[in-house]
Amino acid sequence: MTIRERQHTGQQSRDECITRAVTRMMILPTALGLARQLVKTDRHLASALALAHERDLAWAEQRRQTQEGSATFSQPVTSPVQVSLLPNVSAPGEEQCEQHDLSDASSRSNTVETIPNPPIPGDPAPSVDALFARVNSFAKTRGFGVIKAHGMIRPGQRSRYVLQCDRYGAPRPGRGAGLRKRKSRKSGCLWKIIAEALPENGFQWTLRHFPDAEHHHHHNHNPSTDAAAHPVHRRLTSPVKATIQSSSRRVGIRARHIGGIVRDHFPDSVYTKRDIYNARARISRENLGGYSSTAALIKLFDDKEIPYVAEWAKDEPDRLVGLVWTFPYCIRMWRRFPEVVSFDNTYNTNRFKLPLFQVTGQTCLGTIFNAAFGLIDNERLEGFQFLTNGVRTLLDRYSIRTPDVVITDFDNQMKKALGVEFQDAQQQLCTHHINSNVILLSKRKWVYTTRDSSTGEESSSDEPDSALNQRDRQAVQASGRQEEPITHDNLSRLITHDYHEVLMLWRLVVFAETEEDLEKAWECLCTQFGDQRAILAYLYGTYVPVRAQWARCFIRKYRNFGIRVTSGTEASNNNIRSYLLNGMSHLYRLVEAIQGRGVNSARTRWARLRVSGRAP
Repeated sequence: MTIRERQHTGQQSRDECITRAVTRMMILPTALGLARQLVKTDRHLASALALAHERDLAWAEQRRQTQEGSATFSQPVTSPVQVSLLPNVSAPGEEQCEQHDLSDASSRSNTVETIPNPPIPGDPAPSVDALFARVNSFAKTRGFGVIKAHGMIRPGQRSRYVLQCDRYGAPRPGRGAGLRKRKSRKSGCLWKIIAEALPENGFQWTLRHFPDAEHHHHHNHNPSTDAAAHPVHRRLTSPVKATIQSSSRRVGIRARHIGGIVRDHFPDSVYTKRDIYNARARISRENLGGYSSTAALIKLFDDKEIPYVAEWAKDEPDRLVGLVWTFPYCIRMWRRFPEVVSFDNTYNTNRFKLPLFQVTGQTCLGTIFNAAFGLIDNERLEGFQFLTNGVRTLLDRYSIRTPDVVITDFDNQMKKALGVEFQDAQQQLCTHHINSNVILLSKRKWVYTTRDSSTGEESSSDEPDSALNQRDRQAVQASGRQEEPITHDNLSRLITHDYHEVLMLWRLVVFAETEEDLEKAWECLCTQFGDQRAILAYLYGTYVPVRAQWARCFIRKYRNFGIRVTSGTEASNNNIRSYLLNGMSHLYRLVEAIQGRGVNSARTRWARLRVSGRAP
């Protein structure tokens, strides 16, 4: 055969293969039909495996009994299981297959373990609830659960109940295409008994069997290995609810921790983590008293006479857009130390995405206290105006002196709002925020000059998307500490030409003792980094015009008690967030967390005073 003939024969073979493949594709069933066929195949195979497994267990049990009865053993003759499968599906071999998600509604087998019945009629009980609890206590240790059904009323009161297995009845058939495997606790069990209060027993509750002993006196399933499989054994009782409620008052505790507390107090309990979640949600709804979280919070403020200022949306009168409040213990501290206040905010504290602002003060001992709290729906001028106006309203309402110094970060809209409400107060900028911005922008705008070896030309580049690393953050922390000033004699030895040294020289500007020293430090900075015009333009245009609000030579004249940063307020923000499980709390829960933090802080301070012997 020539090469041309072989090529022609190969082309014909490929064409025939393509034709057969297209033919098979044309006769394929629809996707839904194929899925149903596969599901049916899986069900047949699973049923076959289940029957084979039951037959093996029965044979093993019979063999064990025979070996115990006599020394001689004759293997019983068993016929193989005949199962009709779809084409191209072979029966399983010697490999052991695991049975997944089989329906519990299978017929009785020889391996079903007998579950004992509770004592009938048993001791009389004063109420049906007491009898029901006794029966379930018995059932819990025997691997099943009992529920109440079909109560009967006789003159004016219920005198008869049917107590049945919680796996009573058959599962409802699915209405879908059979693609999703449904699960059900129902197994077709028909076990049930009667609880009744008869006159001859003094209307005490006792048990009796149903007349049909064949169907209603036995279970058709094995006992459960874990009582948690029965929801009736995980019902919330009053003592357990009280334990969960008292444990939940410890702000920040999670459901898994409460589960451990419940197990310590009630060793026989079988509650899951989801049960604890549901119980806490139910208790939270009960605490709201049927109100929404916002309405319940306003009601709490009114009932406990907690001072607040609220603002509602004009187009939606029920929607809260701003809230400023404080607590009585905050007012007492605010009256004693009104000289310096700091404003700072944090995020991810509530499901409404409202930024939480804190107004803090400082005591004569250098400790931080909370003066007021605020929530606003935007960080524009109108939002800050409501916040500052609310703080001013609380000051006037309780005759608290206007602060001498107000410390904030560098936000122009916030500064404008403070300038309107606190005209006599000296505004001061947080030097930590300033230094962080300086090193970040220096890193992004730093111009790296490189020389092309072939042409000899120089090129410049910067990194506009850079972020602060660990070394940068450490440099910012070090820049906030006032150390021995760097003199002009050792500048040449200490200064290297990189963006970290920009912060080092900027630190000389910040901590200059006099205005003359400030001018010299600024001149030195411009001389050392004259090639970095973008950085110098940023510093000169942003911070130099407001140097009276951050330079030491100016702020040392204010009554700020040496406070230059808002770090104490930020620490208070982080402390509050540690009392929240996540950032999706409603406003009522947020206020609870703030109150819990205040109580714990007061206890900590009192304990320290007792240890030091200064407690009254």
